Amino acid sequence: MNPGATPPRVAVVVLNWNRTADTIECLASLARVTYPGAEIVVVDNGSRPSPREQVLAQFPSVTYLENPHNLGYAGGNNVGLRYALAHGHQYVCVLNNDTVVEPDFLRAAVAAAESDPRIAVVGVKVLAFRDPSKVWVAYGKLTYGHGLVQLVGFYADDSRFAVACDVDWVPGTALLLRRSALEQIGLFDEEFFAYHEDVDWCTAAREAGWRVVFAPSARILHKGHGTSGQGYVTPRQYLSGHNMVLFVRKHARWYQALRFLAAQLAALPLQYLTRRWRGEQAGVFLKIRGMLDALRGRPLPLEELGLR
Repeated sequence: MNPGATPPRVAVVVLNWNRTADTIECLASLARVTYPGAEIVVVDNGSRPSPREQVLAQFPSVTYLENPHNLGYAGGNNVGLRYALAHGHQYVCVLNNDTVVEPDFLRAAVAAAESDPRIAVVGVKVLAFRDPSKVWVAYGKLTYGHGLVQLVGFYADDSRFAVACDVDWVPGTALLLRRSALEQIGLFDEEFFAYHEDVDWCTAAREAGWRVVFAPSARILHKGHGTSGQGYVTPRQYLSGHNMVLFVRKHARWYQALRFLAAQLAALPLQYLTRRWRGEQAGVFLKIRGMLDALRGRPLPLEELGLR
């Protein structure tokens, strides 16, 4: 940004689903950001009971939107994205509610985005909440291996994570999205519901000729609670399997799809044996079921998974 220029209008969308304490701590950190005039938009994804009064009592200046039921990460954040676009914001930061931001994170992210109009999205350096000397995740690589993607992080915050760079994708923990890119590419694909929608959007952006950039000077802390349960036998396994296949069908070339298939055939038996020893083999079956449902085009069993 040029000194003295009017800074771009930015909205920060924070999605909440039954984790109000985390959301309040996140909002408290956002109240200290140095970026001028950012609008904070809380989207509640059908929490029971509704935290509306509690949130607005402590943060009366936030914009509060409420969904009737859980729309997932993709659908819930899309509500906030639509609001931000309708109200003229030039950038929208999608931020997980289990994060605490550094005061200058938004200023640094916007500065990175403003350096090149071809940048569709900026990802930030995500540090571990309990040990901020460690990088939780910086960015991701698209491998078409057994996990489809590889996260880059989980190391000390050193020179490996000190330089801005173009990457395959940046995680949805915190994304700064450019308005014109959203208008061209569209919002998050709600078929993904949760998990891999960030990979999908970044891939679509790169396919359309946009840049996806990691900005290490923008920093946040991440607790990593998640909203689909802890442990291995959780809805996350179903959604992971389902959405990997959905992504491959949507984006992969034939040789990439073949690589993904070979990786699954090699990895799933080993995963079953490992998880069976731990009594967690049901998680592997959930993952396989998700894959098969995606191949067959079946709707997500959200009520059965406890997600609605």
